[in-house]
Amino acid sequence: MRHIGGMAALKVALLGASRPSVAALAAALEEALKSSNRQAQVVRAAGAQRLPADLDSASLVLLAGLEFPADAADAAAEQSIRAALAQSGLGYQVLYGSPAERLTRALQAVEGLLPPSEPTFSARQGAARPASAASGSVSQRPWVWMCDKCSDPQCEHRLLTALLAGRTCPPPA
Repeated sequence: MRHIGGMAALKVALLGASRPSVAALAAALEEALKSSNRQAQVVRAAGAQRLPADLDSASLVLLAGLEFPADAADAAAEQSIRAALAQSGLGYQVLYGSPAERLTRALQAVEGLLPPSEPTFSARQGAARPASAASGSVSQRPWVWMCDKCSDPQCEHRLLTALLAGRTCPPPA
C-alpha cells in the first residue's frame, strides 16, 4: 500500500470476464471509496486475456466471478484470467452474488487492508453490509485465522472447542 500525504492510497485491481458487470462494480466501488474519503485507484481489466502489467503493485486483487448461466466465451475468459493469476502467484478474492453483494464483499476486502485504528466501512452510517449480518442471523464477530498448523491435534481441538462454545443453538439430536 502506498502512502500519499499521510493517508494510505489503495490500488484495487478488479478483473473479470464480463465487461458490463466489472464496469458497474468498479464504478460503485470507486464511488464508495471516494465517499469514505479514501484515496484509491480502481484498475479494471474486463475480458482481457492478459493481466495488467502493473498488477503486482495492487494492494488488492478482486475477480468478479461469472453469474450462471455463463456463455462459453466468458467462461473461457475467466479460466484464462484464473490461470494467469495462478501462474503469477498473486493472491486474489472472487466476488459472487448480486451487484450489491459484490460491492459489499469488495468493501469488506478493502476493510481488511485498513489498520485497526482507522474507521471501517461497516462502522459508518449507511455503509453496505451483508443482509445476513444486518439481520443478525450470523455472528457479528469477523472470522479470524486461528493458526497455520491444521494438522496439529491440540490446535484443532482448541479450535473446535472454541467454535462449539460459541454456538447459540443446541446441536441437533
